[in-house]
Amino acid sequence: MMGCKTEVWYLAHSGFALRLDDTFLIFDYYLDTCDHLERALASGVIDPEEIKDSKVLIFSSHKHPDHFNPIILDWKEKLPHSKYFLSSDIPKKYRYPWIHLMKPHEVYEDGAVKVQTFKSTDEGVAFLVTLDGIRIYHAGDLNWWHWDEEPKDRNGDMAARFKQEVSLIQPYQPIDIAFLTADPRQEQAALWGMTFFLEQINVKAAFPMHFWEDYSINGLIHKASADHPQLKKVKNISARGQLFTLDLK
Repeated sequence: MMGCKTEVWYLAHSGFALRLDDTFLIFDYYLDTCDHLERALASGVIDPEEIKDSKVLIFSSHKHPDHFNPIILDWKEKLPHSKYFLSSDIPKKYRYPWIHLMKPHEVYEDGAVKVQTFKSTDEGVAFLVTLDGIRIYHAGDLNWWHWDEEPKDRNGDMAARFKQEVSLIQPYQPIDIAFLTADPRQEQAALWGMTFFLEQINVKAAFPMHFWEDYSINGLIHKASADHPQLKKVKNISARGQLFTLDLK
């Protein structure tokens, strides 16, 4: 699979879908409406019929409603061979026998697929998925969450925990695709986590997420890239359903 073209769709918020050869991956799907548009990837919505001919892997990093929508479990009927990897904090009523529940710092391996988890600085896990040599990282809520109104020692502890977790990811670089938090609510700290990650980890292509459909984050990233060149690897997202084609050499 090395050297293949990979398709990436931005779904909404922290939701992304990828097609690598005959495998389709979905991360943190939560918004299942599309404003009268056709229900399709091009609208930022998953229709199981559209992907039924692929091997499907579905991930949810934690229970927060902007990262987990129980609708994903209904897809199993039309996608009987799909595999689910959900954070262990997902409510018990959704823990079906065919779901792989994952705690932080666990590893699942089955043939060409390897799934590793890292501990979020908020809830749940981050995922590092290796598929036939291609590494995909989805941060979930693992981020440098700095808030000016929080006590200094709390912000300091957050910074230390985030940097420690990134250090555990370093041995697995290079990472081909990384989905990284860029939350405008953090104001001047919105890009701290993304910038630190990209300066510590060799990433080929990165995507912003968790920006609440505030596409002005692209301008902030572009401006910051003058002082932090690694941010030039971050793709510009302008709409739900936007498709990116990557040549992963």
